[in-house]
Amino acid sequence: MGDSDTDTPTVANTTNNDDTTPLADRKEISNIFQEPTSEQEALLAVFDLDTSHIRTYIAVVENPNSKVNAIAEILDRHRRYVGKSLRTLYESGFVRRERVTFDTGGYGYVYRPMPPETIRFLFYDKLQEWMINAQSELGRVDRRIEIDTNSICDSQKRDFK
Repeated sequence: MGDSDTDTPTVANTTNNDDTTPLADRKEISNIFQEPTSEQEALLAVFDLDTSHIRTYIAVVENPNSKVNAIAEILDRHRRYVGKSLRTLYESGFVRRERVTFDTGGYGYVYRPMPPETIRFLFYDKLQEWMINAQSELGRVDRRIEIDTNSICDSQKRDFK
């Protein structure tokens, strides 16, 4: 489908309004999630991501406008697995993809990270949603414990009579 590494993309309707340079210039970004803290693991759980998604995201940040094959090569991972990670990141709002036409006439996608402020809002919104759901679940657990405790107490009272 024209997604080989030898094709040079000719990007139509490319707007370069998003400022990813500050994030891409930060060399310590490669160290993020090397050994995830419990807080980072919680964020991964909230987004239903794993460290391979984070490595893929970092590769996109450090190599914007890359194709799947290029990112797979950077990560030393099979194209299929990287494609799945990119799809998840795209569907979660972490990256954007743009269909491009290559010099050879084929087409494919290039990937760019979303701006840092967009990612920050995604984290905030998803974490807030997760907290609401967790509070609701904790309420159900509390009610179940209360019901079970009352049942046990009632049973024990009957046994002592």
